[in-house]
Amino acid sequence: MPRYFRTRRSVYINISLLFLLIAVWCLSYMQPVLRSFFKEEHLFYGKVSYAAIPSLFGGSNIPFLDKTFFQLNGDTGATFVLYASQEMNEDMAEWFSFAAKNVEDVPIEVNAVRIAPDRFVVTSLATNEAELDWDTLFEYHVYYSLIGLGIVGATLAGMLTFLILGIRSKR
Repeated sequence: MPRYFRTRRSVYINISLLFLLIAVWCLSYMQPVLRSFFKEEHLFYGKVSYAAIPSLFGGSNIPFLDKTFFQLNGDTGATFVLYASQEMNEDMAEWFSFAAKNVEDVPIEVNAVRIAPDRFVVTSLATNEAELDWDTLFEYHVYYSLIGLGIVGATLAGMLTFLILGIRSKR
């Protein structure tokens, strides 16, 4: 085994790179919601033509990883992303389910923020029966964004600490 892998310096630098990777990964998953705080909201009406829950984290109840993608009126040029907790999804399932057979028959009103030319983050969702209001989703987004930014800050502090230890280490 090369001497490089047996020194403290390489261990410290590798741990700092791991912390950097974790920070970038967390920030990349939070980025759509963070961008939605500073953009203008748009109103859409229609019927859900396509819905998908990513299989890797679907149903995991991990904030910003557990999300629902859907499209309205067959428009493939606009994908909506609903970031909601498992509890919100269970409450919503009482009056609207993306997996229902009649989902294409239910008119829906969506308030969303454009974060990319073809991607929107949902800020509220309503049908004739009930709604998932702006206050509930905004509170969820802000709360978990602050927790996520705290995690990113802690991992960046850890990265800097181990990077400094790696630079100052004699071996």
